[in-house]
Amino acid sequence: MSAILALALVGVVACSPPTTDSASSAGSAGPQQGQITLLTASLPESLNPIAGFANTGKGKINESLLTLEGRPDALPDIVPHLASALPRISADGRTWTVPLRSDVTFSDGSPLTAQDVVATYEAIADPASASPLAGDLVNLAGVTASDAQTVVFTLREPQVSFRTALLIGIAPKGAITPGQQVGDSPLTTAPVGTGPYVVDSFSADRLVLTANPAYRLGPVPMSRITYSLAADDNTRAQRMRAGEFDGSVLPPRLAQPFDDDGAMDVVTATSADWRGLSLPAGNPVTADPAMRQALNTGIDREALVNGVLAGKGRPASTFVPPQYGRFYDPAATFTYDLEASKAALEAAGWRVGDGGIRVKDGRRAAFTLMYRPTDMLRRDLSAAFASEALKLGVDVTIEGVEFAQAEPRMGTDALLLGGGDTPYDVDTQVYKSLHSSYPAAGAYYDNPSRYVNAAMDKALDEGRTSTDEDTRVGAYRRVQQLYVADPSMVLLVFLDHVYLQRTSIAQEWNTTPTLLEPHEHGTAWGPWVDIDRWTPKG
Repeated sequence: MSAILALALVGVVACSPPTTDSASSAGSAGPQQGQITLLTASLPESLNPIAGFANTGKGKINESLLTLEGRPDALPDIVPHLASALPRISADGRTWTVPLRSDVTFSDGSPLTAQDVVATYEAIADPASASPLAGDLVNLAGVTASDAQTVVFTLREPQVSFRTALLIGIAPKGAITPGQQVGDSPLTTAPVGTGPYVVDSFSADRLVLTANPAYRLGPVPMSRITYSLAADDNTRAQRMRAGEFDGSVLPPRLAQPFDDDGAMDVVTATSADWRGLSLPAGNPVTADPAMRQALNTGIDREALVNGVLAGKGRPASTFVPPQYGRFYDPAATFTYDLEASKAALEAAGWRVGDGGIRVKDGRRAAFTLMYRPTDMLRRDLSAAFASEALKLGVDVTIEGVEFAQAEPRMGTDALLLGGGDTPYDVDTQVYKSLHSSYPAAGAYYDNPSRYVNAAMDKALDEGRTSTDEDTRVGAYRRVQQLYVADPSMVLLVFLDHVYLQRTSIAQEWNTTPTLLEPHEHGTAWGPWVDIDRWTPKG
């Protein structure tokens, strides 16, 4: 048994005892009666779209101007939703005019108008709101209503990827208080939207949605969704084995035993969700260019995919997955070569010392890798990476640390991260991770290695501001080539998200396929991403 596989199996056998909550019997009516109960790894702290809730075009409560449609294994199309047509973009690429549908009302009975859209985007852009989405609108110079059904966005510079900013949920102007922090808004627990569902109840461990009786297409057949919280992966696996819920999300290894379970279907969704570790510029070991290259070429990513992910994923060399079509450069990869990586470290002055750990100028090749302790997959990837690094003569100590405690240590200690928050344009997949204007322009986890490369900035800016697709393709291929030549991180894998769903559901309902998924996944995604489109069979 390989070291990586042995590490991965630790989480499979260490099952926690089952717990109970008030939702455990909520599914007694069953999906055939239009009710479904889902066991989720996390629940949102806020249901306010201005605070970032459901900002990827698939909001069930607050809908967006545009939404996603496409195949499960390719970059989806971005199509009109609350907009009546795709945006009209000016010749200089800086003015985006969006016409609205005229048949839309909010759940409080008020009609959707351009002023609601303006109020939503102004609130996000207002620093006083402290919206986590503000960084997505740094290029927005202004938003206005040219009439009751037309919104005009003005950009500081052209940005084709601005269409991904139109996947944000819209709230009514009457529920938005200018200058109010997002956490103080009543929308946090009582959102008002145009979508197919409204909130029945919301607490720290349970969210219940019911069909919106005023929805423009009529009440949806799957009329009640109950999301119950079980943060621990093993607990979710145990409770799904007991048959308490209709569906859940699990790490690949914990889902594997359900492959032969006739009561549950295992559903796998392709994603642009990556996992990788920062290489802090403030740490003399991880800042060394030779060490950065060796850690990228001396890590067996296929072993990580097969061992930790049980084959449910793909190796990641850069932030750009193959699903991006022409924008993906298949030559921009790190070829695994352990012996060549060792030789490169030797040539750079990292010589093998006591205990097989390399030393340079009296400094051991050692650093700490932090990971979120409640995330079994990050723990296992961290342990597997440390095992691989040891073969190079690099001593990696892994440590479970909550994000709040990890932030002040980012300058010296590595952190196992995930990304691909809005992966529906290559710009939004790479810009904040590699441009030197971040993290100052965003959050601490943006550009986590504090990477500065003038050529990279130039390529990223060209890809962002060009309106010609061929030019953009060339720019983003250069981004990948520059990254492979001078990596700021060690990207490890792109995940496949793995879900369980009661087998009887597909027998009773005309369900919908998965989409290419973002980093934010869970029971709002997977086989339930378009649950409002389900219809009963027979």
